[in-house]
Amino acid sequence: MAAKRIALVVCTLSLLQTSFASSERFWVFSKPNKPTTEEAWDDLSPEEQRVLIQRYQTLKEIPTNQSTQLQQRMEWFTQLPENEKQKMRDVWQKMSTQERNTLRKRMQNASVEERLNIREEYLSKYSEH
Repeated sequence: MAAKRIALVVCTLSLLQTSFASSERFWVFSKPNKPTTEEAWDDLSPEEQRVLIQRYQTLKEIPTNQSTQLQQRMEWFTQLPENEKQKMRDVWQKMSTQERNTLRKRMQNASVEERLNIREEYLSKYSEH
């Protein structure tokens, strides 16, 4: 009988120990946890924060020649009918990165007629699969 009581007490204590192991996060008066990125940002000095913001802004900026090329591609794409846009999106998703780069280079050096032919070539190639 005494062995049962001792076993019951040991089991109860072990259960209580594991039950309250992380209870501080449920305690009403405990300090709320901040995300690690917010903590890291708060730990930076104002000068370090300014440098980090400038670095991010320079990473976002696109050189003017790339910006112009991107604008031309977007204009070409927006002129397509909606069903053709969707076909191009589907084809683009099926292509590998190397094939995308090849297509991009071919389209840059092509005339309007050649672009239509290239587009049809890729549409037929990937719509069969």
